[in-house]
Amino acid sequence: MKWINKKEFGNFYVEQLESNEDIFLLTLNDNENRFNDDNLGHFHKSLDYVESCENASCLITTSISPKFYSLGLDLDWALPRGAKNFQEFVFRFHALLQRILVFPIPTISCINGHSFAGGAMFSMAHDYRIMKSDKGFFCLPEIDIHIPLTPGMNAILQCKITNSNIFRDVVLTGKRFGGKEAEKLQLVDKSCTDILEKSVELAELLHTKGKDRITFGSLKEEMYKNASKELLEKTIGFASRLKLFESKL
Repeated sequence: MKWINKKEFGNFYVEQLESNEDIFLLTLNDNENRFNDDNLGHFHKSLDYVESCENASCLITTSISPKFYSLGLDLDWALPRGAKNFQEFVFRFHALLQRILVFPIPTISCINGHSFAGGAMFSMAHDYRIMKSDKGFFCLPEIDIHIPLTPGMNAILQCKITNSNIFRDVVLTGKRFGGKEAEKLQLVDKSCTDILEKSVELAELLHTKGKDRITFGSLKEEMYKNASKELLEKTIGFASRLKLFESKL
């Protein structure tokens, strides 16, 4: 498997599959891939580039790190900036989740390592998830780090985790799920060791659907209308009750 036409956006880069240049790969290369304003900008520039390529019809995201897919919000960066700035940053993170959620071509999250908190939400925003069966955990630790979900975060999880009992346990226990258990509970579509190869196989099946971006994107906007609206509302809901800005991950 060979990737070509590498374009760099900060610590991230986008490539195309040599054998099928309609399939794009966005690789995260920012240590633990925690979200801050710098890499949010790089994310959007990467997505802008993919959308600007008329042939792009499927997007895979993964990480170069053998240990981390994404550990979520960069709280060490965000919290010292104060309550108002942190809240605005959360809204910018919401906007990224919303963009991935309704991205007008198929999206596949290739989870090569830990996917925690906002990283798990980012993965959930994709259409499909393929996770390492022998490495990494999927976890929503908000109960343990004392940070409630915002309405937008809750909505994106709720529209993807449709079994109410599983949703309850994921959100209220902070349990860490390995790949095999995550697949069993349908948090991910597949767990395996050769995740990039399986992601490409899935992309080969899906990419023709992404040729019609208007229809594909419109279908997703309708499917996820309520979650999309919540993500764009700019409200933190019941999270406003707690001293979020004294929390530490």
